[in-house]
Amino acid sequence: MLRVHDKVDNWIVEIIKDDPVRPELSADFRINENSEMFSLWDDSGLGAICCVRYTEGIPASIEQLQEKSNPFADTVVFYTIWSYKKGCGRNLIIEASEHIANRNPEIKNFVTLSPKTPMAEKFHISNGAWKYRVNPETVNYAYKLQE
Repeated sequence: MLRVHDKVDNWIVEIIKDDPVRPELSADFRINENSEMFSLWDDSGLGAICCVRYTEGIPASIEQLQEKSNPFADTVVFYTIWSYKKGCGRNLIIEASEHIANRNPEIKNFVTLSPKTPMAEKFHISNGAWKYRVNPETVNYAYKLQE
């Protein structure tokens, strides 16, 4: 079951400590008027977590992720994901993308702001994304793009 987290609470503050990609980002960075977190659950518990930011255009860095944040966004940026169970990260990307597309038809671009690691590349490419742009410190993988 997909859950949308749009309020900071004690559970959020604790769970983000498990983030292997961007643990330095605060709960308030992850959940605000332009950001939310998603979690995927099954009968045995928590499977995966991801954080997204709504932007105008595709950012190349965390700084641009903040600068391009916009309530009239055309892009959703998956900037961190972590999984507690095999396969749940992939399923979370799919379910969160479907939820966002149904709720926000103005969103045209579904991209990542990923670290430059072989693990990130393998994860995104094997899940149907393609390398859109290599930035100085990150890579944008695109799942759906209509720039």
